[in-house]
Amino acid sequence: MQKLVSPLCLLLALAMLIAGFAIWSVEGPQPGMTLHKARVSGDEAYTEVLEAQLERQQWTRTILLVGLFAGSGTMVFAAFLMMGKPTPP
Repeated sequence: MQKLVSPLCLLLALAMLIAGFAIWSVEGPQPGMTLHKARVSGDEAYTEVLEAQLERQQWTRTILLVGLFAGSGTMVFAAFLMMGKPTPP
């Protein structure tokens, strides 16, 4: 069982790294048409709500990316810690 944990950690690290780069390659949240319409119509309260929602989406995406890359690095570190020292012949 101990010999299986290290490769699984490396596999999980690779999967997290691939997912992180895949999410990073897609364009982040952008202002929608409703926000543009609210700005044009001069509805300040609705504009503030939509801008706060957009900012929250952008912040969530940033946290997700940082979490994926940090988790990947942590899994690699854990995999190398769990590798047993080679026994001399």
